[in-house]
Amino acid sequence: MRRCRVFTSCFLMGVGVFFALMSEYDQFAKDFSRTRQGDWPEFDLIFPHLHKGDRILDLGCGNGRLRKFLSSDIIPQGQYFGLDISEELLRFARTEFPKDHFFRGDFAKKLPFGTDNFNMVISIAAFHHLLSQADQLSFLGECHRILRSGGILFLTTWKLPRKYFWSNFLAGRWKNWIIPFGVEKHFRTYRKVSDSELRKLLKKSKFKVISADLFRNKNYVAIAKKK
Repeated sequence: MRRCRVFTSCFLMGVGVFFALMSEYDQFAKDFSRTRQGDWPEFDLIFPHLHKGDRILDLGCGNGRLRKFLSSDIIPQGQYFGLDISEELLRFARTEFPKDHFFRGDFAKKLPFGTDNFNMVISIAAFHHLLSQADQLSFLGECHRILRSGGILFLTTWKLPRKYFWSNFLAGRWKNWIIPFGVEKHFRTYRKVSDSELRKLLKKSKFKVISADLFRNKNYVAIAKKK
């Protein structure tokens, strides 16, 4: 009987871990993908840092929409790599860009890529899902490891909408806010971060900060270089 209880406890723990690893985005991937088809103004800040034949990694790539705006004349097919935790969003990416490379993984963990591997690492609106400073530093450390010398890290993270301040503050959520998405109000969790915090985190991760600023009062955009 005791062995049975231990087995059941371990089984339930395993199931809990499995569901904890499932992406919030898998729950509404189709609706989310529809909202991520066009470009964003901050994409224009990427292009001056691209060079013909560069090897690019897109962390939190989702449905791969950034690939549409990276000309294959500059970034040839097969030189674009994407990683995301949502298998459903990756399915869209693999269908639309079959000659590029897509991986499922948690970018808060060790990345499945070799050291000095990429010319540029891009992360669009994903950094805010790293819910602790330890995870943020782990992410940046891994970005530094996989970038080649002189490589560029380009990341954006939300300035969280102020209208959600009080509901989170009163619930004791000062740094990690819950914000609903879409008509059905799917809940997503975001970590509040500022431009000054971004600079400190990047410097602590051995990057040379090129810029880290609020862009059009909407997103923070950080550009940094591996020394």
